[in-house]
Amino acid sequence: MTFLVQRGLATPVGAFGMRKGVLIVDWGRSKLIDNMNIVLRKTLVNQVVVQVLVCSVVGLIAIGVAPSVAWASASLIGNEAVASKIQRITVHIENRRFIPHLIRLRVGQPIRLVFKNDDVELHAFVPTDLLAKTNVQVAGNGAPQFDKQGFHRVLIPSQGQAELTFSPKHAGSFPFFCDLPGHVMNGTVVVEE
Repeated sequence: MTFLVQRGLATPVGAFGMRKGVLIVDWGRSKLIDNMNIVLRKTLVNQVVVQVLVCSVVGLIAIGVAPSVAWASASLIGNEAVASKIQRITVHIENRRFIPHLIRLRVGQPIRLVFKNDDVELHAFVPTDLLAKTNVQVAGNGAPQFDKQGFHRVLIPSQGQAELTFSPKHAGSFPFFCDLPGHVMNGTVVVEE
């Protein structure tokens, strides 16, 4: 810390937004140096008091924020509980095949259907009536397409992934396929009550 010493007074300079200065000491006056030592001791005591006050304020803020953090944690835990109830099924696409090609679901059961394209070419997932008029969340780096019935298909790039999250509405057997030219790939989703 820099002190500005003038006419027997030593004042801290540069701390807490005070003006900047230089240390000016008249070495011929021992009283001036004694005054500076006293001011230094007082300044150190003041710094300790300020640190204690800052810690106290931080502590009060932490106490005031704690109920909010607990509430936020509880709500996140609630969302994790919902997320843990989502059934996850991964379908790999390799050598122009869906693996597995038969998928079994339950009506109303939230599902995350993940397609991983392990092939060297672009593929598509086209469900037939499975997702008609159904809310579908699409994630990943695939390109989803929608029509007047809702979700139509998703294009999945090589080494890409598409995740479809939904809850099946109707029981039945629903074929799916890749509609790209020359790709003879298909499978079936069976939705049970």
